[in-house]
Amino acid sequence: MPDTLRPIADSMFASAASVLGTLAGRTVTAGASKRTESESSIKMDPEVVATVTRIPSADLAFAARYRKRDLARIVELMLGTAGDGGELDAMQLSIVAETVAQISSAMGEALASDTNHASAGIESTVAAEAGAFPAPPFATYTAPLDLGEGFATSLTLDFDVLAQHRLAPAPAPAAAPSRLAPPPAAPFPARRIEGGQPVAFAPMQPTPVRTAAPGHANLDLVHDVPLEISAVLGQTELSLREVVSMTTGSVFELDKLSTEPIDLYVNNILIARGEVVVVDDKFAVKISELNPVVDKV
Repeated sequence: MPDTLRPIADSMFASAASVLGTLAGRTVTAGASKRTESESSIKMDPEVVATVTRIPSADLAFAARYRKRDLARIVELMLGTAGDGGELDAMQLSIVAETVAQISSAMGEALASDTNHASAGIESTVAAEAGAFPAPPFATYTAPLDLGEGFATSLTLDFDVLAQHRLAPAPAPAAAPSRLAPPPAAPFPARRIEGGQPVAFAPMQPTPVRTAAPGHANLDLVHDVPLEISAVLGQTELSLREVVSMTTGSVFELDKLSTEPIDLYVNNILIARGEVVVVDDKFAVKISELNPVVDKV
């Protein structure tokens, strides 16, 4: 059977390179992809950030796997900061989550376009557990992405092998002759055209890419992404017996002192700590610490 998924995967890699190039402010090119097949489930890897993209109109999902260490360098390019591509802090992790979701969604739209499916409802999320991945077996495609200046990474796409059958182009049905159709018209006699002139087109220039200001490099694509911010006063653990016995007026103790700052989470990632204040009769949080160090037991 011909590999009907390869041209689709190559188109998706090209779309990923385009979005990544815009975010990083560089020309990114995708190399030739390689295909492998696996009967094993996809496992969570601490060195990889993986997304799952669902395309409702095509009734399929695919996984995309990015190198976490390389994403750290890409975030530094986006922010216009220097670093060693090391461990990501809380804010950078939040940017990474939105960045890979943007890239994976763009690949999903490319797949939908190439297979004549609607792009409505395409959603990409960062996989938090192995159960989020599609079930095996898989057809896996891996392609190198060259960001220039000696910086290269790779991107891996995992498809359910059945997707090869679902995305195979269907033969166009033959049109049934109509009983009411008029007989074909006689062909027009060929005419000789003299004195023709070559077609002239006005010269055009490619639209320049807008250069972002220093320190704000190429974050425009993710600036308008809505984020859920949670202010957590404290936490505790209760038994089921204690929970079901709660009544109006019950009091339970949290794990923080009244003088300690509260935690601020963006999409379940701790990014800051602060103190509770009141602004216009509403609770508010005054930030006292950004990217706090998480205590490890």
